[in-house]
Amino acid sequence: MQRINKMKKVLTNNLVLILGVIFTIVGAIVIAVGVVSNISSREFMENAVSTNAIIEEIEVDEHGDETDHYVFVTYEYDGNEYNRVQLNYYSSDMYEGQEIEIYLNPDDPRDVRTSEGELFFAIFPIVFGCVFIAIGFPMIIYKIHKKNKKTRLIESGQRIIAEIESIDMDYNITINGRHPYRVFCSYNNPYDGYIYKFKSDILNFNPNDFYNIGNPVDVYVEQGNFKNYYVDVIDKSEGLVRDYT
Repeated sequence: MQRINKMKKVLTNNLVLILGVIFTIVGAIVIAVGVVSNISSREFMENAVSTNAIIEEIEVDEHGDETDHYVFVTYEYDGNEYNRVQLNYYSSDMYEGQEIEIYLNPDDPRDVRTSEGELFFAIFPIVFGCVFIAIGFPMIIYKIHKKNKKTRLIESGQRIIAEIESIDMDYNITINGRHPYRVFCSYNNPYDGYIYKFKSDILNFNPNDFYNIGNPVDVYVEQGNFKNYYVDVIDKSEGLVRDYT
């Protein structure tokens, strides 16, 4: 049980990093799919033959909140007529009876595509993947920066003793269905007379179990720059629990 709880804490503490890695990996995979699709599309278009086709029918399939459209075309090639051949692309400006340009595989004349469809399937995965990476990679950088900042401040920063003013839930953030906590504290600097206020990082444990209003708490600040700080709120249950269940 204790091992499971530790694992849950590790996952919660590293949730941002884990999500960032997942988003970045998914984005990279989708981009790779887009690149492969782009290469395949380019090879197809280089060997394809263009001809005109008539949109014979557009089937509409509604299921739930989604609507799918299936486009079927008729065309002639090399003296043969091909009826009700399905395209792999639909656009809202298509309509039955419309004449469109298609590209077909001369070795398999029923393999037909449109230039718009090829462009869409080549670009969309790359754009979609870039969006995922744009979300995930900054999350990784943020988490690494936070960890490095904490280590640097503890090792080389100035340690001051602040006083806890409040312990509150952060209702703007939800992790695993729960709101994390933050500790707010202040420090009266005897050298300049100013009162400096700080807040902790989000906490996945309840600090009310170990801290009270007015208790001291360590804050590590950068020398000469109190804007760069780390509030060292400790989960005091770690190392104290002996679970033999």
